[in-house]
Amino acid sequence: MSSNTLLRVLALLAALLVVWGAVALFRGGLSDAPAGLDLPHLTAADVDRIQLATPADTARLERGLTGWTVNGYPADASLVTDLVSALADSGLSTEVVARSAGSHARLGVDSLGGHRFRVLRGDRVLVDLVVGNQGRAYQTAYVRQADRDEVYLLRGRLATTLDRNAEGWRDRTIATVTPDSVAALRIERGSRAVSLTKAEGGWRMSNAPADSAAVARVLGGLSNLAAAGFASDSEAATLDFARPDRRLLVMNARGDTLLALAVDSTASGIWVRRGAGPTVFRLDAWRLDELTPADSALRAR
Repeated sequence: MSSNTLLRVLALLAALLVVWGAVALFRGGLSDAPAGLDLPHLTAADVDRIQLATPADTARLERGLTGWTVNGYPADASLVTDLVSALADSGLSTEVVARSAGSHARLGVDSLGGHRFRVLRGDRVLVDLVVGNQGRAYQTAYVRQADRDEVYLLRGRLATTLDRNAEGWRDRTIATVTPDSVAALRIERGSRAVSLTKAEGGWRMSNAPADSAAVARVLGGLSNLAAAGFASDSEAATLDFARPDRRLLVMNARGDTLLALAVDSTASGIWVRRGAGPTVFRLDAWRLDELTPADSALRAR
């Protein structure tokens, strides 16, 4: 090998060493911030309280002796379980997208536009995130830890779960009546009322056979009856359940009342109260005639 060739090889090796050193230095600079968001792996049993504060409202989820509540109302426990399990999965699918506080407003994770998400057990804060804008892809959002400047792109179910408002966490169950436990029904529509009883040969309306398929539709609707929403305090104050538009009574073979629903309809919706309970549910319009059909629809053909 000539001396000129040897010099060229040494110069090339020196250039490669410079490039390698620059890459190593650059990677070392990135190591100051975690590559992914460090979130704890929790179950619902590990958590006492969850707080989700948005500019519009704040959802305060608390675990009590009888289950989860949100702002004092019964909460949907399955949604809480899903939230905590989604939290455990999310730390593996995050990446740093910004490191300075100057990016916070643009990504929606500043103190004005961001949503605060906190998970607590006793006095310990297990998770404290600021949730910002949704990402371009489905089920993505920008988040940062409340005490850090780094912003992460979060992927997964947690991104959409955190977008639920306070009402969205409430338990929408109105009734879960087992059809086989029902022996009698009374349906009132204004001044008209019809009573149905289960006999050995099938359902009867007064002394005539009833349409068993129509009765089955009523019972099927009661097996898992869920609300479309809830009345606000101001809406509930305008309703009159002492003289409801419709009423439904469901009884077992002993004559015990399994369910009592009163319905009041207004221009803003169809409202239902169970017994003398404090909660007023909003019912989908198509559900009303399914649960309280006219007597003509209940007669056997």
